[in-house]
Amino acid sequence: MDLPRVQEVLKEEGLEGWLLLSFGRSNPLALEVLGLSSLHLTRRFAYLIPREGAPTLLSHAIEASLFPPLPGNRRTYHTWRGFVESLSETLSGLRRVALEYVPGGQIPYLSRVDGGTLDLLRGMGVEVASSWPLLLLFQTWDEGKLQSHRKAAAGLARAKDLALEFLRQNPRAREREVQGVLVRALEAEGLVFDHPPMVAFGRNAANPHHEPTDKPLEEGEVVLLDLWAKAPGGVYADLTWMAGKRPPEAAHRAFRAVARARDEAIAFVEKAYREGRYPKGFEVDRLARKVLEEEGYGPYVRHRTGHNLGEEVHGSGPHLDDLETHDFRPLVPGLAFTVEPGVYLEGFGVRTEVNVYLHPTGLEVTTPLQEAITPL
Repeated sequence: MDLPRVQEVLKEEGLEGWLLLSFGRSNPLALEVLGLSSLHLTRRFAYLIPREGAPTLLSHAIEASLFPPLPGNRRTYHTWRGFVESLSETLSGLRRVALEYVPGGQIPYLSRVDGGTLDLLRGMGVEVASSWPLLLLFQTWDEGKLQSHRKAAAGLARAKDLALEFLRQNPRAREREVQGVLVRALEAEGLVFDHPPMVAFGRNAANPHHEPTDKPLEEGEVVLLDLWAKAPGGVYADLTWMAGKRPPEAAHRAFRAVARARDEAIAFVEKAYREGRYPKGFEVDRLARKVLEEEGYGPYVRHRTGHNLGEEVHGSGPHLDDLETHDFRPLVPGLAFTVEPGVYLEGFGVRTEVNVYLHPTGLEVTTPLQEAITPL
């Protein structure tokens, strides 16, 4: 942890401290920031980083030995009263403190502190603020993570090509068979994933989270491939690709609409960077959905335009979202995210997905950019 930089952001945001608090594993963001994700913690702990001076770790006595040598001082407690008293003493004199909380639950990915604990802190005279500006420090990538992502992105592209070739050679292939091809290809690339890839034919592609079945590919159907993976210890890449066995013109028309939404979203971010402005996640989502609404597909949008990428495929950083949530966080340099507009009609669904990394001077699209449905 870059403690001086954290304290610098605290000053910039007018915050007197950052309280990283969790009951066991209830706050994965705090665990990630402090490097505690691999520990078996079952009691409450709190780690206060003040705007000035040394941090303080407050942990249960029976778990004190589990914590690594974090910067600052240490305190322990044995009873719930001891926890409340020690926490109150640790926070003494501080008024405006950041936690993993967002007013109104606007960004639930960040709302990890329970309401009862918020009541407790407010009862101590603490004004609770959101820690999202501080979390951005831990959601951006360094060069090593970017290279890890590029490796994963290249592996996804090769796996996708193998699946398309399998479909050409096996005209009646089943969804699970194609999923197996993708799994074996990703494993051969040395990549890992939290869930096997999605493969959907025809009507099944209208379900954005379809689980592959033994359904065979039929004449006139689209094929939706959605695959994600990372190198061990790295960060994710995520790719969706559309193919089809002579699908109807309606599918091609829908794909042209989502491709236009994707391209205009990317252009919007590029323009903002040229103007010296960091766009917000909700702004990009609004623009992409406006394109789809203009094309007549507004009722068929089922999800946000994109999500953050990190050590988890759905990272905790800013998403392109003003549909499922209102994500007001800025897209600052060092972040990576997907741009994946989709529409889901009764007989088929189409989606296009690319990954974007933000350099200080502009963006880099790190995955293949599909221009039309691939024929089979």
